[in-house]
Amino acid sequence: MSTNRMIDMAAAARLLTEARHIVFLTHANPDGDTLGCAFALAQALAEGRHVQVLCPDTIGESYHFMGAGLPEEPIPAGSAPFVVAVDVADICLLGDLRQVYENKIDLCIDHHGSNRLFAKHTLLEPEAAATAELVYRLLLELGADITHRIADCLFAGISIDTGCFRYANTTAQSHRIAAELIGLGARAAELNQIFFETKTRSYIALEHLAMDSLRFYFDGLCALIWITQEMYQQSGSHEAETDHIASRPRQIEGVFVGATLKERPDGSFRASLRTRTPLDAAAICGRLGGGGHVRAAGCTIKKPRPEAEAVLLEAIRAELESARLVGAE
Repeated sequence: MSTNRMIDMAAAARLLTEARHIVFLTHANPDGDTLGCAFALAQALAEGRHVQVLCPDTIGESYHFMGAGLPEEPIPAGSAPFVVAVDVADICLLGDLRQVYENKIDLCIDHHGSNRLFAKHTLLEPEAAATAELVYRLLLELGADITHRIADCLFAGISIDTGCFRYANTTAQSHRIAAELIGLGARAAELNQIFFETKTRSYIALEHLAMDSLRFYFDGLCALIWITQEMYQQSGSHEAETDHIASRPRQIEGVFVGATLKERPDGSFRASLRTRTPLDAAAICGRLGGGGHVRAAGCTIKKPRPEAEAVLLEAIRAELESARLVGAE
């Protein structure tokens, strides 16, 4: 069982220095922060070690550059690798990887205040805008050579988790570290264009279908959209392309909570929530076994479509009542 020991940067560096075989785990429905951290660490620690990055879901094409040049030599059979979860707040976010690695995670590096402390050792800084900020400082602690590829990975993580430095979680440290990464060769303009200004035709088709499903609740305080498996098939898109779609409902005037329900192949639904002050997205998702940040969080609902919508709306209502934006029934 996990000892749930909180550690500092120096202790985390020592653990990684001593490890010879390292597996990095990312969370399901991967974004630029979890992937950027995993690939940055793998790139930095590859020399003299066996390293491997595992993701429970398909990695979107816009992130494929992160693994470029990484040795593909697998972890030797029969070895007991040092297992590191990056940007993972809860063991349930590992998807299918949970079956293999539950109670085997040696280190978790994360910035979510809702972290469940499931690893043997945890490096946690909730005040950081992105886990990539911690990983950058960890690499400095390790004395690692931060190449332009590593700089790209970490810059992507920070930029994506701060919404291109627009979200309220953005700090002076976020800007300072991003500037240092640019100085180390990160392609800031090119990466921001890829992640924030470029969309595939299949994504545009999917977004059109999803926005047609838009419904308002609680006198317009909540906007909810659906993405079904049929929509993926009709548009030619897939879940790895849906990073930006979760923010669309919250962009509507008067909406305090935007919700996106994405159907999984097994019929369950992945909910992504985005909120405005004073609503807490993590509190809403926490009622349903999920978590995340105050303004962005998620959870999985293993119910058919009508029931999934009902339980999500009930959790949203409870938070609206708590914030006194609607009256209690």
